[in-house]
Amino acid sequence: MYKVYTGETVEDALQKGLSDLNVEENDINIDVLEEGSKGFLGFMKKEAKVKLTIINPELKQLYSIEDIQNRYQEEQKVEERKETIVETKPEIKEIDEDEIDETLPEDETDVKKPSLTFEEAVESTANYIQSVITEMDISNYTDFTIKDREVTIEIFSKTAAKVIGKRGTTLNALGEIAQHYFNRIYRGYGRIILDTENYREKRKETLENLAINMSKKAVRTDLPVHLEPMPAYERKIIHNALYNVTNIKTYSSGKEPNRHIVIEKE
Repeated sequence: MYKVYTGETVEDALQKGLSDLNVEENDINIDVLEEGSKGFLGFMKKEAKVKLTIINPELKQLYSIEDIQNRYQEEQKVEERKETIVETKPEIKEIDEDEIDETLPEDETDVKKPSLTFEEAVESTANYIQSVITEMDISNYTDFTIKDREVTIEIFSKTAAKVIGKRGTTLNALGEIAQHYFNRIYRGYGRIILDTENYREKRKETLENLAINMSKKAVRTDLPVHLEPMPAYERKIIHNALYNVTNIKTYSSGKEPNRHIVIEKE
């Protein structure tokens, strides 16, 4: 997938394209079709022309340039849902304690309000996330696996790239929604992880390669390398990847949601 952009200079055309596609330079391949020229006294002026081709594997899963341009609409819907989920309790029917006192004999004092089991809370969370993604106009269904108190909710969709978003942004946001929802309906520990098309494992491999490459850059330039902001579990992958690398140290800097890894030569 590619699109051609024009501007007074190559840089102008490039920046116009990056803004229009909502991508970064490492997401695309840049071909300069026309260098452009100012002409003489306004005559024979030629605009610069560049061809921007999508090379990011995650973005290439989308069907068209229009999908790439509009993918942040899905992310915005997720952000809006994140804002409301914290404020709005899920619709769970509970028996009011006063009603229990009025309807039960006095000697039945050990009756408690009904609550969900761990498995029921997990199933409810999986169904809730499926409904959220459906509201994003993305057809999907979910399944889940439980290992101890760690839950992986697998999302199945023909347009999984939209569920993932740029560098996992949408999937991470949906994960936060799922965890908030689960915490609302279950009064106990449980960790919720969302995945689709084995993205987590692929992302782990990408981050490990990034860590090694950036550590080499830190050694080569003798300057600290600041990575892009990442969620805590991704920062942990970077730390672990470089833990045994000699002459390299890593640490986190900044505050959420802009907390990021810094790689330095020791």
